[in-house]
Amino acid sequence: MKPIQTELGFASMLAVPSERRRGGLAMLWKSDVTIDTQTYSPHHIDVQVLMPSTQPWRLTGLYGYSEEQLKPETWRLMRHLYNRSTLPWLCIGDYNEILISEEKNGRLPRPLPPMLAFRNTLLACGLIDLGYHGYRYTWRNGREGEAFVEERLDRVCASLGWSEIYPAAKVHHLTVSYSDHDSILITTAPQNAQHNRRRQKIHCFEEKWVAHPECQKIIRDSWTQTQPSGSPMYCLFEKIKTCRAHLVACSKSSFGNARARPTEKQQVLEELVEQGYEPNQERIHTLRKEINELIHHEEVYWRQRSRSIWLPAGDKNTRFFYQLTKGRREIP
Repeated sequence: MKPIQTELGFASMLAVPSERRRGGLAMLWKSDVTIDTQTYSPHHIDVQVLMPSTQPWRLTGLYGYSEEQLKPETWRLMRHLYNRSTLPWLCIGDYNEILISEEKNGRLPRPLPPMLAFRNTLLACGLIDLGYHGYRYTWRNGREGEAFVEERLDRVCASLGWSEIYPAAKVHHLTVSYSDHDSILITTAPQNAQHNRRRQKIHCFEEKWVAHPECQKIIRDSWTQTQPSGSPMYCLFEKIKTCRAHLVACSKSSFGNARARPTEKQQVLEELVEQGYEPNQERIHTLRKEINELIHHEEVYWRQRSRSIWLPAGDKNTRFFYQLTKGRREIP
């Protein structure tokens, strides 16, 4: 988790290790927030949040038991946590259960008793589902045809006291390309518009070009077809200049705006998900693969500029490379 903490720019972290390939929890926070850890387990992290601008409140990250026979343990855990504090409470995570039958699509309907147990637990704990913006379901099983299932397993619940502190809070379901669960974003106030900066023009060989199938051919053709006259050094420079121009032209047509293309494809992905995951599975899987490839290209781009060649391509540290590059440029 340390590389992820560095990449995302968080000052502190509490991580609960996974059990083999299952589970694993982490809570990360920045330096302007004070966190007082209360309790944690493989299924929860419970902390108090201390911020200068608001009264203290409580945050719980929850990972509900997935086994049917163990789900009552999730409800017992939530009731236990409720009895530990009277602070305003925000509880977010993968509850591994749905509240109503409409939160499941595919195969057999969910039996009523498990849903009632979940509802009664929220009622006993004074928690209210904050709803969501975006696609209804947050998890799908990845299967096709009649075996396909999608459910709203991830949600944000809050006490009335917490909602009074953050009356403008909104929950957003974010479609992602790297998991069978969608991410959840909570905004507590209107966000200021961010100004985009112009990116510098490409003036050197890009490592990501090597991944293009035509790269070798472009270099060979540019080098053999260009026959300038003059001194050997002049001819060498002219060949390099011609080769670079052809590669840049190919890059613009093949890679385009490296920042805009993932965003555009992400928008198409979200539109397809809105239409329904089941009828668009093949297209969604293709888009996810394309987005991941574009993310890899951007990672290689910033990796090259950071000069951090000790980290192999494939480590998802794009933001880390970007910050390292930015810091190096800001040094007077």
